[in-house]
Amino acid sequence: MVFRNHNIECNIFWDVERVIKKAEIKIKELRSTAERQYYAQDILLEAKTLFLCPNYNVKNSDCIACRAFAHRCNQEYEYFAKVEIKKVVKRY
Repeated sequence: MVFRNHNIECNIFWDVERVIKKAEIKIKELRSTAERQYYAQDILLEAKTLFLCPNYNVKNSDCIACRAFAHRCNQEYEYFAKVEIKKVVKRY
């Protein structure tokens, strides 16, 4: 996911954003579905951190942009993180 508003002045945001970017890179690598699901769940946990930020101020444009970023993370990875991994059933 590309985030273009790099004017946010908040250490919490940048720490979380860094972790999310690393997880996105892992998801794009050729890995198993279980590993991709694991990293998608990590992204959702990091986004939740942004939603629960103790410094949130509804009047601060940085906070509004941060919440928008967290919302986009949820939209993009929520379904993938919840998809159950299909198990192979042997039928003989």
